[in-house]
Amino acid sequence: MSKYFFICLILLLVLKNNTSGQQQTLSGTYFRMADSLIKTGKYTEAIGMYKLFLDVEQNLSDPDLYKMSESLNNTGVCHFVLRNYHKALSSFNKALDIDLKLDNKKSIATCLNNIGLIYKILGNYDIAIENYLMALKIDNEFGDQENIAISMNNIGSIYADWGKFDKAIEYYEQSLRIKEALSDTAGVSKTLNNIGLLYNSWKKYSNAIANFNEALQINKDGGNTGLTAKILNNTGLAFYNLGIIDTALYYYQKALDIDIKLGNKDQIATRYNNIGLIYLKMKDYSQADFYLNLSLKMYSELGLRADISIVLSNLADLFFETGNYNQALDFLQQSTKISEEINLRNQTKKNYLEFSEIYAATGNFPKSLSYYKKYSTIKDSIFTDEIHKQITDFEIKYETERKDKEIKLLKQHETIQNLALRKQRIIRNSFLIGFILSMLLIIVIFRNLLLKRKHNKVIEYEKAKSDKLLLNILPAKVANDLKEKGITKPKLFENVTVFISDFVGFTDLSSSLDPEFLIDELNDIFTTFDNIFEKNSCERIKTIGDAYLAVCGLPESNPQHVENIAKSSIQILDYMKNRNNQNDVIWEIRIGIHSGKVVAGVVGIKKYIYDVFGDTINTASRMEAHSEPMKINVSQHSYNKLKDKFEFTKRGKIEIKGNGLLNMYYLVSMLK
Repeated sequence: MSKYFFICLILLLVLKNNTSGQQQTLSGTYFRMADSLIKTGKYTEAIGMYKLFLDVEQNLSDPDLYKMSESLNNTGVCHFVLRNYHKALSSFNKALDIDLKLDNKKSIATCLNNIGLIYKILGNYDIAIENYLMALKIDNEFGDQENIAISMNNIGSIYADWGKFDKAIEYYEQSLRIKEALSDTAGVSKTLNNIGLLYNSWKKYSNAIANFNEALQINKDGGNTGLTAKILNNTGLAFYNLGIIDTALYYYQKALDIDIKLGNKDQIATRYNNIGLIYLKMKDYSQADFYLNLSLKMYSELGLRADISIVLSNLADLFFETGNYNQALDFLQQSTKISEEINLRNQTKKNYLEFSEIYAATGNFPKSLSYYKKYSTIKDSIFTDEIHKQITDFEIKYETERKDKEIKLLKQHETIQNLALRKQRIIRNSFLIGFILSMLLIIVIFRNLLLKRKHNKVIEYEKAKSDKLLLNILPAKVANDLKEKGITKPKLFENVTVFISDFVGFTDLSSSLDPEFLIDELNDIFTTFDNIFEKNSCERIKTIGDAYLAVCGLPESNPQHVENIAKSSIQILDYMKNRNNQNDVIWEIRIGIHSGKVVAGVVGIKKYIYDVFGDTINTASRMEAHSEPMKINVSQHSYNKLKDKFEFTKRGKIEIKGNGLLNMYYLVSMLK
């Protein structure tokens, strides 16, 4: 770093007071030096050099915006490699701003993919997939098959992380077909590797190994030894999951040999960690200790804190197994300090459970219980794949049944209308015949009149029943639009208040209750919620597992929307408290409230779902997530509209991921 610093300092001194042309020369020199540094893997130095380029370029009368965009994008890549994800995101966004001004579509797509990758790593999958889909749309406009394949692969990776494996496979296979058509052997190999990792997460280990083997065979001809090492490592992981330890060790060792030749330090550290875990599984503790410490040393030299936390936790496992509890606690404390600082929630969860087990083993039951409570709390905030699947299956079943009822209702409505028309024709024809057949047909007419009265009653009854069922699915105005016009358009509502609730500890509680009893409990509670909201002129939008979403202020505007939601929330909390006092199963609820604008409309063409969208929904969700059991957490915006009529407890500013510091208040009661 010092060598490049002194070179730049000399250039600055020489050209400080020179012409614009000489400034451009200086700018070009910085850019070329930065590119050279990236190619040699000197990412920190490259970042500094790009900064010098940007400082000079932006002060020119005619700056090269294309090069500035490229420079910012490359800076983001450097930060990404160094795992400075927030700095990488900032650089990619700045590059995107320039590309949008230039309308440089290809570069816009690249930036969107890079931004999506950062959000994926940060765990914000919704924003990640939005960026990937926008990139894919641009790629399709240009027919850029290579980038289409990249975007599809990225979208597949999001669905894989969501556990939607069928959808992930669909995108991966589309990406694979494009890469095969382009004869991109490296791309084919990488995609097969991704498909193998997907099957590994799906616990279909044989499918995973088959894809890894095909990827290895293709990559063998392509000669990408770095990728070969990764595929070998992933093959080892599949065999490890199958419990075939010797074979797993063989593949890990082969991957390590390649990475040592290539000098890939971070990958070497990963292989050492994996081999250490193999020996730990084999109860060869001396070898496990040797390899895990090698991994820890290399990760420490590289400054990769997330990986350091994982290896420290693995060392704690080792000493826990060998009965060295003090050493285990020491490593576990080091691991947890890092995982808490950088928000590695899954690692923190694992560590809390191990703290509890170690303290239980040493007879320190108060501390064991304390850590188990911490473990339960963090576990409650992270749905496991299995529970997530159970809830998703429940939601799918619920939505399918609801849609089937809706279709049945619409068909029934059509049948009733046809029946009414047919009866009217019969009556008209009967009167005509009556004029001809005189007294004989008067009897028939009279009989038909009676029949009509009876049928009309049936029609009115069935129509009322149909309307009632339809109103259980859609708001009244939306249902009327669909019946009268056959369509309803999405609409922006400026003044809406959103209520979101969630049950505390639902994961653990649901696993301990009989499924039929659990559904009955939720049905009973949500029915009461429905009645409370209906009484206060609010609208239930949907339930998602144990979560409940309601609004006031749509589809008809309501000037009392904030007050109505606040009243409903207090009544719901009172109901839950009374219910808990009278029942053995205790349900504790968190509630979040926020006001703002939302978009609402019917999603779908043949099968309707009425839903709401927008940042207001996301903020209400954040209010719920940062509430406490049996409390109502209110945003600053909603508080401003309620403070003169309700009593609050001020919480102050709280850090919200992606939103910064936000003021929050607990709603206590109405002022008398």
